[in-house]
Amino acid sequence: MSLATVDIILVSYNTSAYTLRALRSIYEETQQFNYTVIVVDNNSQDDSVLQIKKHFPKTLLIESDTNLGFAGGVNIGASHAKGDYVLLLNPDTVILDGAIDKLLQFAENNQKNGIWGGITLNHDLSINTHNAWAEESILTLLFSTLGLNRLFKNSCFFNHANYGCWKRDSVREVDILQGSFFLIAKELWDKLNGLDETFFMYAEEADFCYRARKLGYQPIVTPTAKIIHHGGGSEKNLSGKMIRLLTGKVTFINKHHSPIKQLIMKILLLLYVINKLVFSTVNAIIKNHKKAVQKEWWKIVKNSPRWLQGYQ
Repeated sequence: MSLATVDIILVSYNTSAYTLRALRSIYEETQQFNYTVIVVDNNSQDDSVLQIKKHFPKTLLIESDTNLGFAGGVNIGASHAKGDYVLLLNPDTVILDGAIDKLLQFAENNQKNGIWGGITLNHDLSINTHNAWAEESILTLLFSTLGLNRLFKNSCFFNHANYGCWKRDSVREVDILQGSFFLIAKELWDKLNGLDETFFMYAEEADFCYRARKLGYQPIVTPTAKIIHHGGGSEKNLSGKMIRLLTGKVTFINKHHSPIKQLIMKILLLLYVINKLVFSTVNAIIKNHKKAVQKEWWKIVKNSPRWLQGYQ
């Protein structure tokens, strides 16, 4: 019986050091399955392209003359995919202990799910709980706005959005897998026409998982496949990241929820960032913290008319 094949897609944007480290870990740690590595460079202004060509000449490198965003970059890479699976991998990740091989074997044994993921670790090897989460609802947004999800972070009721009571040490079906380590059956990828490029960055994997679940596929996580995910490799500041994250969330809300739910959920998102601004201001005054965080949240609130529209 022939081994399954996978196309591993990374989208790089000014992440030269991270990307090189990720590629090195792929080639060193993936031994059991046949794979092709595809890197789509989103018009990086650093030396990403030169370094990839120099150190990893076997990698299929696609150079875009514009920044296509994550979804656009992935779709370009996937258009060259010919394997049984497509694996989306962030450039700021490191493959540990044959994680890709283990994830592929898990997929081979659980074909009905269609989407598979592993466990992500922080740089200090502690568990990063953002590898998977539940679909956002009015209730989860309310708990987040009130801070109850942080106060009761180990609760699967108050912190249901992040599966608070799940220790990431068991197999579990989930609503959404993070796009940093995201394995999809190529047949399902083609059926859903890849990622929705309306989502320039963030929430594109939530949208993909939502559409897959509508077809009867349920994303699933195995604790045996572990990677390090540094997070924010191409992000320069809190406000820039949060504005894109919130814009992605609103785009998802606009696409999949009724007008009444859209209104309520957007109000809760706005209240959430206002609360963050208030708390950061109090910390800056009472605890004599640096005002940089307060200024970042002020930028996010100030830009709310823009992100509350979602991506157009």
